[in-house]
Amino acid sequence: MDFEKIKEACDRYVEARMEELWEISAFLHGHPELAFHEYEAMRCLSAFLEKEGFAIERGSGGLETAFHATYTHRLGGKQIAILLEYDALPKLGHACGHNLIACSGLGAAIALQKMVQDADLCGTIHVIGTPAEEDGGGKIIMLENGVFADIDAVFLLHPTSATTRIAGECVSSTEFQIEFFGKSAHAQSHAEDGINALDAATLFVTAMGLNGKQIKNNTNYSCMIANGGISTGQIPAYTKVLCNSNSLSLKDLHKVNEKIRNAAKGSAMATGCTCEIKEQDGYAGRIPNQILADVCKGELAKLKEPVMDGMPYDLGGEDLGNVSRHIPICNLYVTIFRDHKISGHTDQFRELAISEAGYRCIEVGSKAMARTAGELFLHPELVEQAQAELKERLKNE
Repeated sequence: MDFEKIKEACDRYVEARMEELWEISAFLHGHPELAFHEYEAMRCLSAFLEKEGFAIERGSGGLETAFHATYTHRLGGKQIAILLEYDALPKLGHACGHNLIACSGLGAAIALQKMVQDADLCGTIHVIGTPAEEDGGGKIIMLENGVFADIDAVFLLHPTSATTRIAGECVSSTEFQIEFFGKSAHAQSHAEDGINALDAATLFVTAMGLNGKQIKNNTNYSCMIANGGISTGQIPAYTKVLCNSNSLSLKDLHKVNEKIRNAAKGSAMATGCTCEIKEQDGYAGRIPNQILADVCKGELAKLKEPVMDGMPYDLGGEDLGNVSRHIPICNLYVTIFRDHKISGHTDQFRELAISEAGYRCIEVGSKAMARTAGELFLHPELVEQAQAELKERLKNE
């Protein structure tokens, strides 16, 4: 068996199916749907895979707009998942290019299906439609509900700018809502009877500003007073502060979060107030995988796609990070604007996602992910090495 020739044949198969994939991408781009409401996208994407012979479970993980497609060629072997995202942004539509993420996943899935058939490889292809990446963490819910239980490795493409890369670490985050409770009084005639909740909020924000000198460069936080009182003539009895913390290191995030809690409690105590602290975990930071990255870079080189050195970190966050702490991932970022780095979530990025560069992103991403996943089916020991690497990275985080 000449596996390189089989991969080249699958490249040609992607090329032959591109018009169909692009039509789906254009439909998604022209019909943006927000988190947990991606009904048309889910129907369109799952119907395509069903027509290609994948078994479909809709409503996976308890989410109406999620789905889980599977195709097995000979029982046994590894379980490789390709993830799709398809939610849009409020007012901006597909300014993060999720139409490209979804359709590159479709292209990779059908190319990989042909590859395992032609090479008679043993294993199962999973295509998992994951809603609500932008707001709601669909993958986290699906992870908690067992959708990823049997998966050995995960692939996801994301469009980017400048040079194509394999993503490295990204930030973990926490959202805080801190409420201070005092006692109202007339600010002029009976100020001494009041307990000023705004003093507590001001002291907290000041304390956190001073704390900034004692945190690592990989960690950040920001605070804002969301409610500072009702009237200048009244001692505020209630104030609310919102705070976000994030870090490339989960351990360092835990340290800064403890500073936030202590500053809130201390500010309340110093001003005679009480406080209530509510925390909401954000997305967990991504754990990259060198084993999978090296295989993917090798396939991108064969496709003559320039790739950045290493696995560069970024300061964004995504719910793939939570998955990456359980299963080895390969998070491929394919450029749709080579000239220089630009921001996602912009009008410019939205228009690029429906341009010739977006078409090329789907084609390159489909081929690269299928080729890389094919190597994992052919050489299952690579998956085991990737899983061992993940355990080591988590141990050393």
